[in-house]
Amino acid sequence: MAFRQNFKLSPTAAALALFCALPASGQNAAQLAPVTVRAKSAPVLDVDTADVGAFSAPLAKTPQSITVLSADLLDATASTSLSQAIKLDASLADSYNTTGYIESLSVRGFLLEQGNNFSRNGLAVSNFTPLALENKERIEVLKGVAGLQSGVAAPGGRVNLVTKVPLKDAFTSLTLSANEYGGSKLHLDANTSLSGVGIRVNLASEGLRNQFDRAQGSREFASVALAAALSPNTALTADLEYQHKQQPSVPGLGLLDRNGDGTGETLPAPIFSKLNLNNQSWSQPFEASTSTAQLALNHRINTDWQARLALSTQRSTINDRLAFPDGCSSTTPAVYPGLCANGDVDMYDYRSEGEKHSASAWEARLTGRISALGRQHRVVAGLGGRRLTTDLAPTQAYNWVGITNIYNPVALPASPTPNDLNTNSRERALDAFVSVSSELTASLQSFVGLRVSSLQRSSERSDGSRALALSQPVTTPWAGLAWSPTANTMAYVSWGQGVELETVPNRPSKFVNAGDTLPAFKSEQTELGLKWQADERLLLTAAAFSIDKPYADSLPNVAPKLLVAGSKTARHRGLEFTATGRLGSQWSLQASAMLLDAKFTQALDPELVNQQVTNVPRLKASVFADYKVALLPGLSLNALLSGESGKKVTSDGSVELPSAWQLDAGLRYQTRLAGRSAQWKLNVENLSNRSYWREAPTTYWGGVYLFPSTPRTVRASVTVDF
Repeated sequence: MAFRQNFKLSPTAAALALFCALPASGQNAAQLAPVTVRAKSAPVLDVDTADVGAFSAPLAKTPQSITVLSADLLDATASTSLSQAIKLDASLADSYNTTGYIESLSVRGFLLEQGNNFSRNGLAVSNFTPLALENKERIEVLKGVAGLQSGVAAPGGRVNLVTKVPLKDAFTSLTLSANEYGGSKLHLDANTSLSGVGIRVNLASEGLRNQFDRAQGSREFASVALAAALSPNTALTADLEYQHKQQPSVPGLGLLDRNGDGTGETLPAPIFSKLNLNNQSWSQPFEASTSTAQLALNHRINTDWQARLALSTQRSTINDRLAFPDGCSSTTPAVYPGLCANGDVDMYDYRSEGEKHSASAWEARLTGRISALGRQHRVVAGLGGRRLTTDLAPTQAYNWVGITNIYNPVALPASPTPNDLNTNSRERALDAFVSVSSELTASLQSFVGLRVSSLQRSSERSDGSRALALSQPVTTPWAGLAWSPTANTMAYVSWGQGVELETVPNRPSKFVNAGDTLPAFKSEQTELGLKWQADERLLLTAAAFSIDKPYADSLPNVAPKLLVAGSKTARHRGLEFTATGRLGSQWSLQASAMLLDAKFTQALDPELVNQQVTNVPRLKASVFADYKVALLPGLSLNALLSGESGKKVTSDGSVELPSAWQLDAGLRYQTRLAGRSAQWKLNVENLSNRSYWREAPTTYWGGVYLFPSTPRTVRASVTVDF
């Protein structure tokens, strides 16, 4: 398949080329010993430690379910987005993930909250803008309640992004990648040192091209990580990151109302894998700029105790705008949610310009060992705080502009006048936390933890009306017991709580209490697990879990709605299995499966009780394998097979997405190019070009949307080390 050339040398790309010409100095690298440094090594597709669990233990010895997706694993699969990366674990799933927009993630069937379920190097950040992977060493995902780690967080889990750090050896790697649609990217990863300060720089410039009509965009990215040893026992690290991305977002479609009852109930056919309804002449791109800065001071007090002080700040500016399809008014009764039987759909001119989101966090912690009551105890204790703010323009536009058709789209006039008031919000938390792991016997270990949080949240309309404030103290305990009958096996049981805040959507036409902040309610989880270190580099795990989560709910068939906190409860019970590591010297494996029973156990609408939660499969599996070809050193072949059972689309369970599977494949070849180390890589997503509806999320305002699979896409890249 021929690649269409479409590459423009941007200022960032020019900077990449200039940086490549700079000498890479390795002087004074030995002074960085107290900082976490290492030499650049061959790709490692499995990782045995993670920071996200809060107990500072190897994955094989942690009574928690944790997935780690390393940079080498993401590179092997050509994963350039969160949506692509999560195919590597069966417990992770899309939730309203589409080209050109913010990516969302669900874990164990629960949607993660963009403001509270994400962290970067252990410090809270928001996820209101697209995620860059160029400077990420790994993505860590804690599955289940994360009250001990986060305080306020949805019960699905916590995502921790670990950034690349300065390494001991100097190097410069330059990667040029492209896809069959003309998309291209230039990425520089350079490491050096200057006067004892380790420096790691990542720069990227990307032209975004894809299968959709008029969904082209661009992205610029830059980051720098610094590490300095202030003394033999004290190290200072700093991490700065900036990204600007602009690209039209591609909205989902909806169910067709074939029976004329005003609600969609039929999946459209054929499946539209390339249709973009946000293609009006006045359509503008979703645009986001994000700056993040982090600073950490690490001090080794003695052989048993270490102290850490870390600070983080993040600022994002967003222009969210698109031609948005929602409902259909060309028939009587009007259809919502869904489309008219003939494919008609109402279109709205949506523009929310100048959104400003900020997130700041700090943490001071002590980690060490003590002896008490004849037992050894590992202790982590500290204080932390975080602040989230959302400042929007006084008004936004959400104006009906006419009716188009998914089979025969038509041009419609713009209506950009902002008429709807916005809601601004503030959220602040101050936390104290402690976790203790104790060796009760040679084979029995206990884990206990507690986080006490003081929550404050306020919101008000942009005209000063509907000012509301909430102040609430919460505690989120966690406890676990682990038994290790042998050095390589562990069985555990754990119990924990999480807490979550909800805000009523800012839609006055649909909600009586639009924009209100609701009281916090607790989720609860029980988990049983087994872990077996079958080989030095092969970890097998199994876990059974049950999670109860309260939601806000409203009475059915009442308009506008009144959302009441904690009036609906979902229970997710499941089994998870994973196999991660190496099989001999040639095979690497990342395999997982999840069986999930997710139902509502309480609701104001009695017909919802015992119904399967929408957009959640009962069975999902994923197997990635990488094979090093012995007959041709340097050549590796890989494949990723993922599949899932059908997912409910409607709350009554009458519509379901069919079961689906997808096969991705790739190869990479390590060789020499002009005397330099080079790696050639070719990846094909959706090798068999299967067409299916990938997901069907229900939004917080009640809309139901359908997103298609990505058609077969070829990507190629070359990386040269200087």
